[in-house]
Amino acid sequence: METEAPFAIIASGDERSGPAGQPAAFVSEPGLARHFIALGAVVIALWLGGCWLAAGEYVAWRASESLTHAERDLRQSTEDMTQGIQRTLAVFHGIPAALGRDRAVVEALKRFGDRPDLRSLPRERRQAVLSSDPRLAELNRSLAGSVADLAALSVIWLINPAGDAIAASNDGKAESFIGTNYRDRTYFTEAMAGRFGNQFALGRRTNIPGLFFSAPVRDGDRILGVMTIKIDLPYLSSWVNQANAFLSDNYGVVILAQDKDLEMRTLPGAAVGGLSPAERTGRYKRSEFTELPLVPWGSTAHPALHRWGSDGVPYLRLSTILPEDDLALTILAPVPRVATIAADRLGLFGLSGALGTLVIILAGGAAYHWLDRERSRRNRAARERMEYLATHDVLTGLFSRSVVDQFIAHGIAGARRSGRGLAVLFIDLDQFKEVNDSLGHEVGDLVLKEAARRLRHAVRGADVVIRQGGDEFIVLLFDLPQPSDAGNVAEKILAVLGEPYTITDPPVRLSASIGIAAFPEHGETPSMLLRHADMAMYRAKAGGRAGYRLYGAAADA
Repeated sequence: METEAPFAIIASGDERSGPAGQPAAFVSEPGLARHFIALGAVVIALWLGGCWLAAGEYVAWRASESLTHAERDLRQSTEDMTQGIQRTLAVFHGIPAALGRDRAVVEALKRFGDRPDLRSLPRERRQAVLSSDPRLAELNRSLAGSVADLAALSVIWLINPAGDAIAASNDGKAESFIGTNYRDRTYFTEAMAGRFGNQFALGRRTNIPGLFFSAPVRDGDRILGVMTIKIDLPYLSSWVNQANAFLSDNYGVVILAQDKDLEMRTLPGAAVGGLSPAERTGRYKRSEFTELPLVPWGSTAHPALHRWGSDGVPYLRLSTILPEDDLALTILAPVPRVATIAADRLGLFGLSGALGTLVIILAGGAAYHWLDRERSRRNRAARERMEYLATHDVLTGLFSRSVVDQFIAHGIAGARRSGRGLAVLFIDLDQFKEVNDSLGHEVGDLVLKEAARRLRHAVRGADVVIRQGGDEFIVLLFDLPQPSDAGNVAEKILAVLGEPYTITDPPVRLSASIGIAAFPEHGETPSMLLRHADMAMYRAKAGGRAGYRLYGAAADA
């Protein structure tokens, strides 16, 4: 800390005043000096008294304002983080349901759903039998491809009614789930009851904590098994993007926090204590937990304040429950002004540079505001990217089949309101398999990307183009004035898809088969319209390809 050197005025040379040879100086009158000293003492006393009172009022006001601002910022942060988590969880809930509609998944459960001979085998032998099946091996590769496409997922696996995993994206790895039984998992029992399931647990094979999401696989009204995905918790660290924020499960165990030392600790009074040691070990791979050092601050004026650790600073606590996902978000915001009122008053009383303090506070507030906005921008961009990957096909940039039901349901609602038409076009590229087999997958991917580009340009901006998978596409035509307009669009699509693909030399030539189902003539639900458009497409193929067919009740019943 810098200090000022004393300032003195020193007489130079030998200049003297008067015969006595005394140095030249001001001579003060003793009475006047006493008056100035007395007046100065009174002014200093009044000033110090005023400063003491003003400092007390100022620090009390500042503490109250700090608490108000902290409450407002805490509520805003909690709301933003809760909305982001809920949007992400909604996407995760939809993924197993979308995967469970795949025909290969349904067929696998039909073949391996009820196999008493497998249940009697030890896990290693059961795994060997299931992994050696060629069709299950193909399904395993498909699931692994889905994991590669969706970076958020760590594993996808398929469970039969007995609780045995019969297919998994990690087949062939040491931690392969195939053959492992998950009958005791909550997400399995929920899905077998016909509901979406979710649960936090440590991986049975990997010991990596994660969130598990499941959905029933149906064949009509019958539940054949369960499709399950896992998202490792380290991937979800952006959910808790500020200090002293953490996510806990329905038993009060902290499962995700920016400070990793807080994870696997419990909130005060957590319900995990009501579980048996075996249940705690099965879920968390431990039976004993340390409680977080979170106790009430003890202030009747501020009951929401808590002590957090041993730093002596009060914290505001705000928790939000996510009941549909059995999770709770808790954020603690420090409010140091409340704890340092006396010290701040004494410090302000001894300082003369209040303006400097104010400048520092304003500068810190401006820096915090900028950093907060920048962090929010990055987190928002990450969330938007994750949502994009969950709803779009990575290869073509088109919407993926995971959102087709939502788009059709939206179109049906709009058609009912407006009285105008809605049509579903199911498109399959003819001869694409031959191109893929003869020229390779790289050329095949380029053909698919070019076909997607042509489809986007062949329809209106309000219409939607979706990649169903492989060489199949779906086009949703909204707000059609006449049902025949769908046929006109189909002819246009046939023309653009039939043009040469100059990707190779000589160019590749393909045709397409298109099936059309219109609302409400050919169905009033998304699944019915998709099924009827698919049937009409196969009629177009059977009729010689390179054409389109409109679904007809008599012909396609």
